[in-house]
Amino acid sequence: MDVETITKGIGAVTATFALIGGGYTLSDKLGLFDKPILVWAPEYFEITDGPVDGPFRVIVAREKIRDDCDVTGFTLEIRDSEYVVHPATPSVTKFSGPANDKVDKFGFNVFIHEGHYDRVALGEATLLATINYECPEGPVVVHYPDHQNVRFNIERSTNGV
Repeated sequence: MDVETITKGIGAVTATFALIGGGYTLSDKLGLFDKPILVWAPEYFEITDGPVDGPFRVIVAREKIRDDCDVTGFTLEIRDSEYVVHPATPSVTKFSGPANDKVDKFGFNVFIHEGHYDRVALGEATLLATINYECPEGPVVVHYPDHQNVRFNIERSTNGV
């Protein structure tokens, strides 16, 4: 064997690996291998109506697909009937449970921040949530789905607020 034949063979092998690696990178960038952290089951969501200064009882449901991501943040907000967004506080800050093929339900209470009681428009509101995850591929942000079951009614306070 001469040096030229060996050099061409090494070049062909190198080109093949570069093509495979580039194809994988492109597939990854296009999301062909992406697997969601969870799948929401909004048909099981429930939010009680209530007074602006009271708790709203919330039930959310999801099927957890992945176990390799950590929750780094959970933020709730309420968009009122005039589309103004107000901060809200959940009674829990983290949900846990293993990945499986079943729908898990979680219940908690939500409270509108006291300083916003007099600014919230009464009527139909929407619960908004942002969940931040740290995954092997980097940060991932997940939101509650846009579904009728994340809507509820904010009523006048019984305490005169």
